[in-house]
Amino acid sequence: MNENPDALHREVEQLRRAMETRPVIDLARGALMASFSLNRHDAWNVLVTVSQHSNSKLHQVAEHVLGSINGEPLPRPLQKQLAAALAPFRTKPDTPPDKLNAPTTPPDTCEASTE
Repeated sequence: MNENPDALHREVEQLRRAMETRPVIDLARGALMASFSLNRHDAWNVLVTVSQHSNSKLHQVAEHVLGSINGEPLPRPLQKQLAAALAPFRTKPDTPPDKLNAPTTPPDTCEASTE
């Protein structure tokens, strides 16, 4: 295994950066999981989608997500991308089965007999 020293140096640098940025990404993923009831895979996909569609580094998106937990506003472009990425996971309020396709008129009522 005779690899180019420059290639090895680049790989080491990439691994070092990954190790430095991983904790913030994991925290942001956990925040999304807790806030929006996502699983690990879905939270990861949300972060990646926002990163790709906002042309931002993944760790920068994660830092902004964590900052928003501390009251810092998300940049407007990230707000839009995050809302779009989360849209498929948002649930509508449950409609009780007895209210589905319910008639618009009240049901017939029987008058009590006075026997």
